[in-house]
This record gives sequence, C-alpha cells and structure tokens, in this order.
Amino acid sequence: MKARDCGLTGRLALELARSVALLLALTAAAGLAQADDGATAVAEPPAAEAKPATEPAPPAPPAAEAAPAEAKPAEAKPAEAKPAEAKPAEAKPAEAKPAEEKPAAAKLSDAEAARAEKRKEAEAKAKAEAAKLQVQLVTLGGTYEDIVGANEFDPTSLIIGGSPGKRRNFYKLCELLEETAKSPKIHTVVFDLSDADLGLNLAQLDELLRRLAVLRKSGKKVGAWLESAESTHLAVAAGCDHVAMADLGGVDMPSKMMQSYFYRDAMDLLGLKASVVKAGNFKGAVEPYLNSTMSPHLLQHYRDMLTSMNDAQVSMIARGRGLTTEKVRELQKQRIFLPAEALAAGLVDELAPFGTMKATLNRWVGGETSWVEAAAKPKKEMSFFELMGKVMSGGPEKATKVSETSIAVMHLSGAIVDGKKESPGSIVSGPTVKAIQEIGRDDKIKGVVVRINSPGGSATASEAIRQALAELTKKKPTVVSMGDVAASGGYWVACLGVPVYAERGTLTGSIGVFSMKISYGALLKRVGLHMENIALDEAASAFAPDRGWNEDDQTKLQKTIDDVYGRFLKLVSESRGIPVEKLQDLAGGRVWSGSQAKAAGLVDEIGGLDDCLAAVAKKAAIEKYEIVHRPNVSAGLDLSVLFGDPDASSRLAALGVSREALALLGQAGLRTGVIDLLLRETLGGSSGRPTVWALAPDDLSIR
Repeated sequence: MKARDCGLTGRLALELARSVALLLALTAAAGLAQADDGATAVAEPPAAEAKPATEPAPPAPPAAEAAPAEAKPAEAKPAEAKPAEAKPAEAKPAEAKPAEEKPAAAKLSDAEAARAEKRKEAEAKAKAEAAKLQVQLVTLGGTYEDIVGANEFDPTSLIIGGSPGKRRNFYKLCELLEETAKSPKIHTVVFDLSDADLGLNLAQLDELLRRLAVLRKSGKKVGAWLESAESTHLAVAAGCDHVAMADLGGVDMPSKMMQSYFYRDAMDLLGLKASVVKAGNFKGAVEPYLNSTMSPHLLQHYRDMLTSMNDAQVSMIARGRGLTTEKVRELQKQRIFLPAEALAAGLVDELAPFGTMKATLNRWVGGETSWVEAAAKPKKEMSFFELMGKVMSGGPEKATKVSETSIAVMHLSGAIVDGKKESPGSIVSGPTVKAIQEIGRDDKIKGVVVRINSPGGSATASEAIRQALAELTKKKPTVVSMGDVAASGGYWVACLGVPVYAERGTLTGSIGVFSMKISYGALLKRVGLHMENIALDEAASAFAPDRGWNEDDQTKLQKTIDDVYGRFLKLVSESRGIPVEKLQDLAGGRVWSGSQAKAAGLVDEIGGLDDCLAAVAKKAAIEKYEIVHRPNVSAGLDLSVLFGDPDASSRLAALGVSREALALLGQAGLRTGVIDLLLRETLGGSSGRPTVWALAPDDLSIR
C-alpha cells in the first residue's frame, strides 16, 4: 500500500507540477503585471497543493518496495522524477514576484493614464484647430518672370553697394495656386499686396486672374489687402471677392504710356553715325538711331497699339469691381486717390487701420481662423568664398531625366543670336537647337508648348531655331504661347503652322528686317586718331569703322534685305494662311497688341500657358501629366559677365557714357539690349557680311 500510495502520490505530484508549469507559462504569456487579484489567483493553487509532495520523503530509503514499480515502465519515470517534484515547492519564491510587481504595475497604470490624458488633450487641440477656418496667405512682391536664370544677377551691385532686385518665378506662383485650389483644408486665400515693388506684365496679369477664377470656382473665398496700390495691384485685387485697404496709403492708377529713347543727337555728340538698310516704313527699331524724334506715322501706330493694351487692363479692373469701362477710364484720368476716395469709387470694399491685415480679414472670413503661408528659405548672406563658388559653378545645368508622362515648356527668352555657346539673357541658336532636339528624342515627353518672350534678333539664328521646332512638330503635338513680347524674330520662330496663343497685352508682329552699321570716324578725329584705309576699291572698305555706307553700298545691301524680308513674308503667309498681298498692310515692321493680332489673324487664340497646356494634353490624348521646363537655367554665374566679354554698359562707357548715367537711365526705363547687339557687331572688329536683324524696338518702355 505504501508503495502504491507513494506511486499515486508521485503521479499526483507530477500532474500538479505539469499543471503549475502550464499555468506559469500561460500566466507569463498573458502578462503577470495585470490586476493584483489575478496574479494572486494564479500563484495560490501550487502553494496549497504542494504539501503532499513532501510527505513521501521519510519512507524513501526502502529500496525493495520500488520493485513492483518496475513492472510498469511508465511508472518508474515518476519515481525518478522526484527531484523534479521539488520544483513546484522551489517555485514559491517566484510566487512573491507578482506581489513585488504590484507597485510597478501601479506605476505603469499611472504612466498609461498620463499618456492617455495627453492623447486626449492632443486630440482635443487637433479638433479645435481643425474646426478653425484655414487661411492661406500669398504674399506678392518683386518682379515676376517666366524663367529666372543666372542673368538676373548683377555683379556691379557688389561694387556699388546695391543689392540684386527681387526676381520671382511666375510659374512657381501658378503651381502654388493650383495646389491651393485642390486642397480641401484651405477655406480662404488672402493676397498680401502691400509690397509697392510688384512687377507683373499684362500677359502675366491675364493668366494670374484666370488662376484666381479657378480658386473661386473651387469654393474658396479670396481676399486682398492693399496699402499703396498701383494699377497692377488693383488688377490683381479685382480678381478677389473682397478687398481691404489700409487707411494710411493711397492709389495711383494711370493709364498706359509708352517711352522710347532716341539716340541720334547723343550719337552726334559722341561722333557716332548709323547707316541703315531696311524693309518697311514702320521698323521702329532703327528710327532712334536715324531721327531725333519719332516719325508721325509711327507715333500714331504706337498710340493705337497702346490704346488696345490699356483697354485690356481697364477691362480687368472693370469686370472684377463691377464697374463700367468708361468709369475706369475716368478714374485713370484722375489717377491719384486717397483711401477714402478709392472706397467711394468702388475700387476697394473697406478701409482698416494700417497694420491690421489679419484682424481685418478675419472679420470678413467669420469664425476662428488659422493662417498658413508658403514656406520660404531664410535669406543667407554669402561669404566671398561662397560667392566665388557660385561664380565658378557657371554653365547650364543638365536637364533632369523625365520619368513620368510629361508636357515640356520650351522657353525662348531674350534676344536671338547666332553662336554655339550659352550666353545669359540670350537665345543662342546652337544650344537652343540642341535642347529642342533632346525634347524630340524623349519618349516621356508627349507634347510641347513653345513659350516665347523675345523681341527677336538675328534672322539666320531665328530660322535655325524655327527649323528645329518644325521638326519637333512632326514628332509631338506642339502649341505656341506668346508671353509679354514675341515680335520680329520672336514671331519668325512661331511660324510653324500650329496653334498660336497670345494674351491681350502681348506685343507681337514687327514683321520686318534691317541691317545697321555704326561708324565712329568723327569720334576718332575728336580724340586725335586717324584711320587710313588702303583699299583697291570703295567696296573693300564698306565695313570700315571710320565711315558710313555710301549710296552704292546701300543699293547692294538692300538686295539682301529685300530677299530676307521676302522669305519672312512667305513663312508668315504659309503658316497663317494669309496672302502675301494682304500681309503688306500688317507687316513692314508694324507691332501689334495681342488683341489686334487676333483680329488680324496673326494669332489664333487669346490665352496663356494654362490654355496651351490643356490644348496640348487634348491633342496628345493624356489626362495626367507632369510639366517640365526647358532649358534648365544656369547653375551659377557666367564668368564673362565679370571678366572678358563686356556688356552694353561697358561698351557705352568706352564711348564716353558713364556707368552711373546708364544706371539712372535704366531705372527710368532705358533698355540697352538692342544697343548691345549693334555695338557688339560694330566694335567686334568684324569686316564681313553684316547681320540681318529681325528685331523689334526692345527699348520701348510701356508703363
């Protein structure tokens, strides 16, 4: 019996040990550190039932009584396992662990409660913030340009102590407004127009106002804040739902005016003479070098064009403010207004104390608001070594590889010149043709918008670029978008037989060509120099710098000019479907506004880059696409700006015109782009065939 009892007791102990081990494993898996009573409930059973396991210890010495157990091989194992039976008893100290963990569990519970409280506070704060109406602040200021490159840096500002003017990327602004229109979080958009230095040309204004219309159509409220406002500020504000103005400020809204500098008298003083052969009586690009004042027929033509451009801006303000165009024209004639007068005239909706933009527009929005604005990189002062690093990194960046379905915007900005090397601010034929060909080879680019901002330039360079674009149109859907100016050579490259879009205020046309030589024999005499030309005949010295062209020279050169002009007319006729005979009244160097060009059939549609992208996407049968801009702008500065190749100001300075005078005249609207092209050829020492220019009067300043 004892052996049987002992075996039974051993089996019970073994089963209990197995149960305890299982319970311990389950408890560890479930986590002992939960409730105190649960931990106790798991630990108590082995403590109560472990006592019988110690009772068989005294009778253990008799070895004979273990023999019957050998008949049951399975039962012998429990006897041998006795040492293991003591393990549950040894586990007692472990029973105290849950009790010891009670304070830790309590601490974890307190920490969890604190975390839960913090989460609740964060959720409540997030809900409160989400309940606020989100207001996107867009601050406009500086001069906006289609593409901002290295030529926007003026190294002379480092010498004279000035700072480069603010140049902003117009299409970055457009992208911001597109994203804002799609954002469900933004309730209201406010344009801060307090910066007096706001430069947007008429083409950009039209496009920006269309973006504002999209914002409003998306359900967003759009407001504006004015301080000292001019016509550009008023045009942007007119596209908004509500316009608030500071009570300490004013309005200056003149009508459009045009300025053109004439150099004839100054050239006489310097001892310079211009010799010209041209096609057309309206080639305003050459009049400033031949006449002291503008010819009556050109003056009237410009006045008609200016009226058309002013009508475009008048309609922007009238339509947005609910005024008649006649009323806005009357306001333009008055020009200057106090804030209270601007309010009475209907140009703004309310006046508010200076410096209260957010408080004022919060009242208009209604409810609690949360203002956000686009992140801007902090301004950083460059050390000398950083500046030189930027200089030395000059040269155009390589075009990034296109990985998604895209439409390319090919920018043609600046004067068009012949050459094989990039030149900041110019459209150089060689690199430009190469960039166009790369677009044609890129399978990810499904269509192209050719964006033109150019007064033209060399006729041969214009034709090289046009031919490359013509090849591109055979591979990809292409549309032309004219920006602020696309005239003469800028119009030449657009003769592709594809749709052409222009804005109402675009300056275009100027279908005409000329060639010019500036001689400086009188200047040489003035400084005591004499140039002796030893030639076998008069023709050999036709391009000598000390004399102008005589009648025989001009007769011979006129044949070249007439031939190139005939080619220009033929290109326009074929691409626009206008008979050459009818073109005679539209060409001859006449410039037109976009509205006039549309009426004359020189362009197809009034619209901007946004319209062109939509048209190309439709032709290419794509709905989702990325927009890539080509060519990539220079990563650094062009060393030729600092060393070597002189610019217009240095060339004029060499002729006796001070840099200070040029800087002051530049602020007043003088442009030296055309002068630079002509002086570069004259002073470059070339004695070959003169350049045939398809160039508009770039020195026109329209304000």
